[in-house]
Amino acid sequence: MSRLSYKIFGALLLTVLLSVGLTSFAANQLTASQFRQYIIRGNNEFITSVESTLGTYYAQYQSWNNVDKILVQLLGSNGGRLVLSNAGGLILADTENKWVGHLTDEYNLSDGNTVSVSGTAAGYFYWLGSDISASGSGYGKGMHNGQNSTGNSDVTIITEPQQQLLDEMNRSIWISGALAGLAALGLGLLLANQIIRPINILNRSARQIASGKLSQRVKVNSRDELGELAESFNHMAKNLENNEQSRQRLLADIAHELRTPLTVIEGTVDGMLDGVFAADTHHLTTIKEESATLTRLIKDLRDISLAESGKLKLEMAQVDIADIVQRQARQASILAKDKSISLITDISSGSSAITGDAIRLNQITSNLLSNALRHTPTGGQITLSLKNMLYQGKPGVMVSVADTGEGIPPADLPHIFDRFYRVTTSRARSEGGSGLGLAIVKEMTEAHGGYVWAESTLGKGSTFNYWLPVSRG
Repeated sequence: MSRLSYKIFGALLLTVLLSVGLTSFAANQLTASQFRQYIIRGNNEFITSVESTLGTYYAQYQSWNNVDKILVQLLGSNGGRLVLSNAGGLILADTENKWVGHLTDEYNLSDGNTVSVSGTAAGYFYWLGSDISASGSGYGKGMHNGQNSTGNSDVTIITEPQQQLLDEMNRSIWISGALAGLAALGLGLLLANQIIRPINILNRSARQIASGKLSQRVKVNSRDELGELAESFNHMAKNLENNEQSRQRLLADIAHELRTPLTVIEGTVDGMLDGVFAADTHHLTTIKEESATLTRLIKDLRDISLAESGKLKLEMAQVDIADIVQRQARQASILAKDKSISLITDISSGSSAITGDAIRLNQITSNLLSNALRHTPTGGQITLSLKNMLYQGKPGVMVSVADTGEGIPPADLPHIFDRFYRVTTSRARSEGGSGLGLAIVKEMTEAHGGYVWAESTLGKGSTFNYWLPVSRG
């Protein structure tokens, strides 16, 4: 049993003991009180009945002769003992026939119940709760538990059968409370197990994840908080698995991208050392170009890493995005002319001031233009446009780079901004791409609070758009 199980069991046990104990105690006290009140009412009615009967008897016969038979009849099944004295305290009748002829003072009988006839005390009677000794005390009017007490008209004489009944009732209350407590405890343990079991499953699954088994999942059996926790765990495990797969692919891609230029450099240098290649301008240029490719790749990887970790430092300032777009268009026009590609700019009038890092914004536009130049055939066309546009209700500017290249298959379009993702032919490394250009565009745009997306029709071309929020005065 886990520590949490002990805590739940302890809390449950304490709750059951307190609730059942207090409930049983309160029921016991209430039952005893109500039963005692019932006895008192019955006893008072009995005393009133005895007093009325004896008064009628004396009024009829003007004496107490043969009254002992009446006392026996009156006592009936009420229990105890009835003693009758005259007005002077001489005991005339006793249902146990022990004190007849003695004075009440000899037995400490006081505060008796008065038998009145025409307003005159004809005698006193005493209802005794037990058989008492000659020295002792009993139950008279207002006497309780064998002690004389005056001024209280309530008589609490509980017979042995009545006391046994009260004891049985109290015992039944405690037994019922104990059984209810055991039932509540058993049910509570069952419910506690229902809580602990999925937690233990999550704990074991978490250990599996920690040991590297990222495919581990837990079954969701409910829609409560534990079910939500299980779903969160599965979502976390899926993300970890996806991230691990992405990391492995990234390492493989980086190794592949680095290996190609390094192999060219190493092969060229070995050939020059072995005398196979001459140390001329052509071979040195090859080494320089491949070294530049390595430098660019490492720089791109660093930029993406900083952007994804949120550590990319942006030099934010007020810039005119139209100036950046026109500058990049002029630089790209040289390469476009070499490939006989028509480069058209379409910059709409209106405010194009935004807050951003000019260097990174140049990098975004340059990467999109470079991508378009690689995939636009000779005689094709590239259109670079800028316009003001609301995006999700926010004002901003949208820059679009449209080409007339081969287009992107629909299955590949959702992944086009992934690192090192290559469409079979359109993103071949032989065409100069590192596989990181569009990934950098996405990270840099989002770092500015913007959005980037692509649209494409296979065989007709593609359009890449990025949107940035305008500056607010």
